[in-house]
Amino acid sequence: MNLMGGTFDDSIAFDLFAGTGVLGFEALSRGATRAVLFDILAHGVLEIRKNCEALGIKDRVIVLQKDVIRWSEALEQNLTFLRLEDLPWIVFCCPPYALWESQGESLQKMLEMWIEKSPSRSLFAVELEDKTPLELLPTCLEWDVRVYKPARMAIAEKV
Repeated sequence: MNLMGGTFDDSIAFDLFAGTGVLGFEALSRGATRAVLFDILAHGVLEIRKNCEALGIKDRVIVLQKDVIRWSEALEQNLTFLRLEDLPWIVFCCPPYALWESQGESLQKMLEMWIEKSPSRSLFAVELEDKTPLELLPTCLEWDVRVYKPARMAIAEKV
């Protein structure tokens, strides 16, 4: 979070592979206005919703049980459906490492679409395994890549 500037005032956080939802929750605690969390697993979505209730933030979080790669194929239409404010985005893309091997090109294409549709000043944080080729990162942004074995974090801002 600190690599991304530490605070996210007046932004919308998206966690494309939410798992526990912790990245979205952290973004909210650092000033994000709303969070949209995706997880494909029903039990993960239920846990995220329970945690939103316990934290008193359910009115600020949208939780979607979706395959975010497929959902992103109609990104513009789906974002319109969400009716979000026109604020910069904080986009977290931390998929299971095996997904980079099995669907790396699909992940790259998905990220390119999110970057294209995002407002200026949007931030992107992408986690990859240290052996995942950096060529899978979209070339439309200048990435700051840091190694935290066994992971690499790639951070970029859309100007």
